[in-house]
Amino acid sequence: MIREPIRIALIGAGRMGRTHLDALQRAEGLSVAAIVEPVASVRESVAARGYRTEASVDALLDQAGFDAVLIAAPSDQHLELVLRFAGAGIPMLCEKPVGIGTAEAEQALAAVQRAGIIFQVGYWRRFVPELRALRHRIAAGALGEIVQVSCHQWDAESPSAEFRAHSGGIAVDMGVHEFDQTRWLTGQDVAWLTAASGAGGAQAGRDPDVAVILAQLTGGAAATVSLGRTFPHGDCCWVEVFGTGGYERIPFIWGEPGQRAFGEALVAQANAFAAAVRGERQLGAGGEDALAALTAAELAAGSLLDGQRREVLARVGA
Repeated sequence: MIREPIRIALIGAGRMGRTHLDALQRAEGLSVAAIVEPVASVRESVAARGYRTEASVDALLDQAGFDAVLIAAPSDQHLELVLRFAGAGIPMLCEKPVGIGTAEAEQALAAVQRAGIIFQVGYWRRFVPELRALRHRIAAGALGEIVQVSCHQWDAESPSAEFRAHSGGIAVDMGVHEFDQTRWLTGQDVAWLTAASGAGGAQAGRDPDVAVILAQLTGGAAATVSLGRTFPHGDCCWVEVFGTGGYERIPFIWGEPGQRAFGEALVAQANAFAAAVRGERQLGAGGEDALAALTAAELAAGSLLDGQRREVLARVGA
């Protein structure tokens, strides 16, 4: 049994890393043992807050003194980091996506399965109380047979060009959350999908600012995913579920007040990870969930380029 509190090393202190750091400070049963950040100016600002900092994973492993890691580095570094920590037998909470494409996600999943370690992926929607309650109502049949699910994610402003260059594009960077949320809420996988972008989007050879995905689920329901890089109301996420016996619309993130809900979900996610490391049941998304969501997102990215339908279920089971 690992001692209390669980000592977490945070990998990456960029925008998302600092957001996770705030959540870790508020979580229970864990402490921040170290922060790895290669950019000197960022590392120095974190060190000024009293944290132990390291410039590299090598330095972190040499010094030890931690029980688990939270990976919040750029997306295109995730596979390398997962392989490194899996090889060392260290439990991980990894930001999504696990890799830039399904080939990387498959490598990551195989590595953590060989290592036999706790591996949780940062699909924080699973820790939003309103969504957890909605999932329970769907499973209990309160909405009847589910006929359509619509998931929407629109950001206040587009991230930097540098971030977008390393993110995998809108379908991967943003869409994986919606695909995981759809699967988790309904208990249905994505069978096939097709996608379209806004004017001047993917077919013009660049990452679009808007993407809409239409999918057929394995249980017979239809699903839509709406993604946007800029939205006048701020960062907004909402879900609509249509059933033969009811309808629900939940705007769980909406402008500035929604940031508190996001922060609370990250705290709950960190608490759940610490509990899993201590030997309790894992509540968050695992590697297979991450692979399924990324498979759908990667195929959606391809459909954005040519507008063609993609079979998803066959790809997941291959």
